[in-house]
Amino acid sequence: MNLPREYSYNPRWQLIAFLFGAGSVWIALLSLFCRCMPNGFILWFGALPIITGILLAVRRLSCNRYLRLDSDGLILPTGFLRLRPARIPYTSIERVWQTSIPWMAVLCIATKEGKFEVLSGMLPDTGSYLAVREFLNWQAKNNLNN
Repeated sequence: MNLPREYSYNPRWQLIAFLFGAGSVWIALLSLFCRCMPNGFILWFGALPIITGILLAVRRLSCNRYLRLDSDGLILPTGFLRLRPARIPYTSIERVWQTSIPWMAVLCIATKEGKFEVLSGMLPDTGSYLAVREFLNWQAKNNLNN
C-alpha cells in the first residue's frame, strides 16, 4: 500500500436517510393505526432516530474528518461523533479484530494506550474498509513477529 493514504471518515448518507425514514414511518404508522396524535413513549421512540439523523447530518456537513494512514502511524477520529483525532503509532498496535453490529462491521484495534474502533459505516465504501483492515492486520502481525 502506498503511504500516506487518506480516507473520508463521515457518516454515509444512506445511514442518515435510514434514520429519518425509520423515525418518520414509525410515527406515521402509529398515528394511522391508533387514530390519535402520538405522545409519550411512542413519540420518543420515533423522534429519537430522527434526532440522531439530524445530528449526523449536521456533523457530516460541518465537520469533514479523515482516517489517515501515515508512514509511522494511523490518525483516527475518536470521541463523541468522531470529532477528535487520535494518533496511533503502528508499533503500539497489539491486536486487530473485527466485530459486527447489525448494520455495519467494526474493526477494533488494541494498543498500549487503549482500544480504538474503525466503523465501516463511516468510510466511503466497502473497498476502503477492507484495505484499512488488511493493512492494520498486516501491521499487527508484523509487530507480533518483532
